[in-house]
Amino acid sequence: MVNNLSSVKDFLLNLIFPKECLGCGQEGRYLCQLCQSKILLNQKNYCAFCHKESSLSKICQLCQKESPLLNIWVAADYNNEILQSLIHNLKYKYIEESSQSLAGLIISYLEKNKIFSLLAINRSNAVMVPVPLHKKRYLERGFNQSFLLAKEISDFYKIEIGQLLRRRVNTISQVNLKRNERQANIQNAFVFQEDKLIDKNKKIILIDDVITTGSTLNECAKVLAKSGFKEIYGLAIAQRDD
Repeated sequence: MVNNLSSVKDFLLNLIFPKECLGCGQEGRYLCQLCQSKILLNQKNYCAFCHKESSLSKICQLCQKESPLLNIWVAADYNNEILQSLIHNLKYKYIEESSQSLAGLIISYLEKNKIFSLLAINRSNAVMVPVPLHKKRYLERGFNQSFLLAKEISDFYKIEIGQLLRRRVNTISQVNLKRNERQANIQNAFVFQEDKLIDKNKKIILIDDVITTGSTLNECAKVLAKSGFKEIYGLAIAQRDD
């Protein structure tokens, strides 16, 4: 029944938004191989909070005073128009299939930079935690885009997904807020919910779609750190300018 409903949904969406490459218009997929090559993967390693150069995008010592996050990895440059179209397709046109292309970019970035192997992150010692949506926002959209990304990445690396957080406050969009407003808006918005018994020594990889100041990832990391997790990382498609 679920598969049938999904097929009907895909059929209707294809009538409204025909499946074609968002870069060149080629039919059959939302991102063709040629246009994918035009989305440059991040080659810079920097602290996502202050943008100082940092090996493997490690959070610098100064910023670690305000955050339990060890690293935040950002896969690609948000200023790329094709990438922005893919993200818009997923978040505002509700085209779930766009998540496959976006997750593919994240995986390519991780593999190219050998991030998981360098930090010994694997299926036996790590858990992927998607940033949750509030129930109201989830019902409006029909899915959590961060979970869709986490699912694709999880399938590739065989790392389990743990939905360890619940969004208890339906915060306003962060998009048009200033840095201090973002931090205030997201404060205390998340609570820990242990959907299964997970070893607190496991490495946590928080998955978000797009970050700006990193406030959302930081707030999630604080909740997880208070719950006993010690090694927490962040991962996103892109970072918007503050």
